[in-house]
Amino acid sequence: MEKVKVGLVGAGGIGQVHLEILSTFDDVKIAGVMDIDESRARHVAEKYQARVYTNLKDMKNDGIDAVYITTPNKTHFKYAMEALELGFNVFCEKPMTTSLEEAIELEKKVKEKNAVFQLGHNRRFAYVYSFMKQKIESGELKPYSFQIKMNRGELLNPPWTSDRNYTGGFLYESTVHLFDMACWLFGDVEEMFVLGKKSIYPDYDDWAIVMKMKNGILGTFTSCAHASWMIPFERVEVYGEHMMMSNDEMEKVHFCKGLGKEVESHDYTKVDFKEKWGYVRENRAFIDCVKEHKTPPVTVSDGVRVIRIIDACYKAVESGNPHVRLEG
Repeated sequence: MEKVKVGLVGAGGIGQVHLEILSTFDDVKIAGVMDIDESRARHVAEKYQARVYTNLKDMKNDGIDAVYITTPNKTHFKYAMEALELGFNVFCEKPMTTSLEEAIELEKKVKEKNAVFQLGHNRRFAYVYSFMKQKIESGELKPYSFQIKMNRGELLNPPWTSDRNYTGGFLYESTVHLFDMACWLFGDVEEMFVLGKKSIYPDYDDWAIVMKMKNGILGTFTSCAHASWMIPFERVEVYGEHMMMSNDEMEKVHFCKGLGKEVESHDYTKVDFKEKWGYVRENRAFIDCVKEHKTPPVTVSDGVRVIRIIDACYKAVESGNPHVRLEG
């Protein structure tokens, strides 16, 4: 069996999660590790019998097929553009970029190079959200409205999480996942009414957004960065005709099937997080797409769509004009 040779750019926590999963695939060889901290790169590379690299060009010259970009948010665009120019297939962690202009430029480069480019929105593969998607697609529940909450306990640890120059802004952190989920479950956003303020931190840390989707579905979206870690800090509620679905983070999901009917519940609390949070399935999907050179389940265009929403949110609060109509 010919193996896909993979290189990692950014050997921090999430990068190591991906490597741990990839190491279990018979058709993958972890060939290289690159990190600004060379001692960390050496430590991780030794674990997987891989080579330490200091640049992408050497990775390409050694025959590596695909790279995972798991560096800090602001560097994703730089590494992704370089990797695509060199001819790599790319898995890029969220957020794809931290500006709409960069997202559009990256989309053009992916199309120009005809590369397999997958974005790391793992929630699409998480058990709870896969369950919701299946119920909607099968027609068992037709959504008319929704509520989404994506909170964070604090922006203290690690210290850089409150530095917009480092992250791009609070919405580019975990909140970006639920913007993608809104689009994946309910379709494209047509217009929003956006309110945000700086309550505790220098960045905008409280958000309240009303959404209207192009298909007429209505929803609310809130995100708070100082809510403590009281659970559930992540939740989607979907409302149908006397039906409802909801989740408790990525641990449990519930489906009320109608008035006077049963509630179907699934509890994944004892399942390994790499499985239930979707990391195993998203990695498997990317490797299969590289091998078959096919379109991945989370594309660069999906990334542009989400960055466009976040860009519109920041422009709304900074301009003082909360009503936004999304184009494109």
